[in-house]
Amino acid sequence: MLKTYFFAAAIFAVAAGPALAEECGSPPIGPAIPAASDLNGKAVEAGRAEVLAAYHQVKAYQAALKPYRECLVKQAANDKAEFDADVAKPDKDAAAKVQDRLNDRQKTYDGTVDAETQVATDFNNLHVAQCKVDTDTSICPKK
Repeated sequence: MLKTYFFAAAIFAVAAGPALAEECGSPPIGPAIPAASDLNGKAVEAGRAEVLAAYHQVKAYQAALKPYRECLVKQAANDKAEFDADVAKPDKDAAAKVQDRLNDRQKTYDGTVDAETQVATDFNNLHVAQCKVDTDTSICPKK
């Protein structure tokens, strides 16, 4: 299911990307977080290293998302102003085109939220699996 989700997100990003690329660039690509089952049979230290590496990848991804989302919000505000101006004019086709852009931006923004949520969930699953065998309190605080 996870692969299906990322495939769908990738298709959406490719489809929406060209329309928004000139303004905000391509959406950041989320890191591939190892599955919890990938820790099976590994030494505790090796698993700990994987969790730590995944943590840094998640943080870098979230840092890349921030300016991208800020750009989408800024462009949406510009589109909203243009839409309001076009609605006041007799040319309703221009307003409809701007509304389509607004909808595309919202879908793109929502897609980044969905992708970030999936990355966070994948990391959490990895972390929980590691904490079942790890006693290092800096990685796995006491419950």
